Amino acid sequence: MSKRKKEIIFNLIAWLIAGNLFVIFRFFGMYDFDQYFILKKPVEMGLMFLEGNVISLVNGLLLSLVDMLLDTPKFKRRSFRSILLVKSAAYVVTMFISIVSIFVLHGWIISRENNLMYSINYTLQSKYTIALFLYGAFISLLINFLKEVNKKFGPGIMVKLFSGRYYNPRVEDRIFMFIDLKASTTLAEKLGHLRYSRLIQDCFYDVTEVVAKHKAEIYQYVGDEIVLTWELEKGIENDNCFKFFFEFKKKLESFSIYYKEKYGIVPVFKAGMNCGSVTVAEIGELKKEIAYHGDVLNTASRIQDKCNEYEKQLLISGNMYKKMPRTGFFNIQLIGEILLKGKIQPVGIYSVERK
Repeated sequence: MSKRKKEIIFNLIAWLIAGNLFVIFRFFGMYDFDQYFILKKPVEMGLMFLEGNVISLVNGLLLSLVDMLLDTPKFKRRSFRSILLVKSAAYVVTMFISIVSIFVLHGWIISRENNLMYSINYTLQSKYTIALFLYGAFISLLINFLKEVNKKFGPGIMVKLFSGRYYNPRVEDRIFMFIDLKASTTLAEKLGHLRYSRLIQDCFYDVTEVVAKHKAEIYQYVGDEIVLTWELEKGIENDNCFKFFFEFKKKLESFSIYYKEKYGIVPVFKAGMNCGSVTVAEIGELKKEIAYHGDVLNTASRIQDKCNEYEKQLLISGNMYKKMPRTGFFNIQLIGEILLKGKIQPVGIYSVERK
């Protein structure tokens, strides 16, 4: 499922839950009345739920449209505060327009006089409209905040933390890829610290869409290095872990003019991959995160260190070679049995290139 579809589904589900909760809190157990303490009949909850769900669906779709319009490379490079404020303001304005429009249209249709101006004035002055708008504004800010925080943790990580899945350490089979900027020391000296940091920012912004497309998870950013991980089945499915690297490479090349004009170079990354069993645990108190422990990560990092020596952009371990299906889209060649730093036994290393 694409990233866009997931966002639309999330918005719709979140607003449907919020809309039905509002109806329950606002109308459940209430009665219509024409004088104080003189009860007439219970509020028709079926009609209230219908109206609530219609408003929720409209808001969910409209806010998904807002997300789509603001999903531009320039906007995504803004600060966390700026993104949160702009999107929240856009959410609140859009939601207000949708609520007022629905109520005005509904009042105009059912009014005997069919007086549009009367319907508009009544809607804008109604305390029910004000209450619904304030509730909707709060929900909009909450949904936007949760989505932005989820991005900061990394897709899927916040859910795992809330579920307590890794409160007790557990063992999983995973793929790890260590990606590092080639000739990083030389580039840092040439560009200076500030421009070099902006280069890394730009590169890692460009990796985001490719990560989601190929079902990867961002584990860590370490200086100019990024560590990705996949559940084993998701990584080997449709060559996801291989396709990710070459699509990331292609994306950087597509922005070559931008990088040359701004930094004078086109960044090139190298990567090392390994797979196997690791221990996964939730760690930290002031700053919680999901941590992976095991020799699989160390080996992947050491393999990435060999890219310059063998003049290859992507190297994998013998374990990865055995697990990956032979789809015919990639050339995989044995480099040899290499004794890596810190290892007692040599490790089979293969190069991977797209045909």
